[in-house]
Amino acid sequence: MHLPQLTARIRKTGRSIHWQAIFYAWNAKKAAWVRCFKSTKTSNKLKAQVIADKYQELARRVGGRAADSAINREYILSVVNTILTVSGHDPVQESRKWDEYSKEWLSLQAPRVSERSLESYNSHVRQFTRWLETKKDTAVNLITGRLMQSWYDEMIDEGRKPATVNNTVKTLQAIFDRARAEGFCERNPAELVLRQYGEKYVRETFTPGDIAKILAYLRKPGFEEWLTVCLLGLCTGQRLQDCAQAKAEEFAGKGKHQVWRCKQRKTGAVVEVPLVEPLASHIISLKVSSGFLCPSLAGLPTGSPVGLSMGFSDILDAAGVVRERREKEDGSKGQTWTNKTFHSLRHTCNSLLANAGVSQEIRRQILGHASSRVNDGYTHLETQTMADALKKAMAGTA
Repeated sequence: MHLPQLTARIRKTGRSIHWQAIFYAWNAKKAAWVRCFKSTKTSNKLKAQVIADKYQELARRVGGRAADSAINREYILSVVNTILTVSGHDPVQESRKWDEYSKEWLSLQAPRVSERSLESYNSHVRQFTRWLETKKDTAVNLITGRLMQSWYDEMIDEGRKPATVNNTVKTLQAIFDRARAEGFCERNPAELVLRQYGEKYVRETFTPGDIAKILAYLRKPGFEEWLTVCLLGLCTGQRLQDCAQAKAEEFAGKGKHQVWRCKQRKTGAVVEVPLVEPLASHIISLKVSSGFLCPSLAGLPTGSPVGLSMGFSDILDAAGVVRERREKEDGSKGQTWTNKTFHSLRHTCNSLLANAGVSQEIRRQILGHASSRVNDGYTHLETQTMADALKKAMAGTA
């Protein structure tokens, strides 16, 4: 294949005041190098030659088999910006439309996160995208900190909890982090949002009296599956949906112990929890060899008026468990909050372990917590446990 001398030159033509660049580019259809002509849009001869050389360099980089075809998006943008700068124009920044880029980010997360986390990410992106659709500019690089602050303040004014909106900000921040790393925006606008934190609602543990009431109520005929779910939550500290969807195949012997190998739907992590009483004998009594332990509950969603959370809430009320309720304000998009839910069993299990002197490392392993900071929020030490610790620490100081 004949390879011409790939050297650009310039010329003046007709009545135009601008220099014209003459260079060679590879024509894939003809499978040959062809001569090209393109205006440099400048009357300055030195600038025109620089621009022509850039045209030729770019054409060579994307050329045929005889050319060095190593090229990427960043290189093309650098060539364009060199030409613009030489011509006296401001450089441009490549960007993407928010809706396209956020969908791409979600598709990248799909194989890497749990189904529940992906649902949360999708919800966060949908919420921000719907709000953004009312604005004119939705390119990633045109979303400013001020724009995001307007969205944030509107969400709070609608009555959403600060913690809920802050979780959305965390997702958006991760998306903009990637966009910034790819060169689609200069800074992360989510980092500039001034957040509110408000009153922190603390999930409480169940007292021994609460546990006795719940188990006594569930030992009545017709509540066998709920009894299984609650014993799993109490004795292993796992979440409601994981307990409701437990399968017989996940329970097996490991040494001297029966173990539940639970894959957490929220985190995707697998935790192995030994079975203890009263759970161990209850699982044996079920005599289920395959499939869901609680088939009628396994298919229910966590939320919704007929979901698992509402079902357990009704059980607590029927069992006579006293709870603190905070109703949502009229017209608010927030939600009713209670200090004792099924998730309180997770707090209860962790706290019982802590009060028994079990190390945080083991507690984290049982509950599947990723960090000590997260586990700290689930640890509620009894006054007697703290008093005993203080006495031990102060011994001999008097």
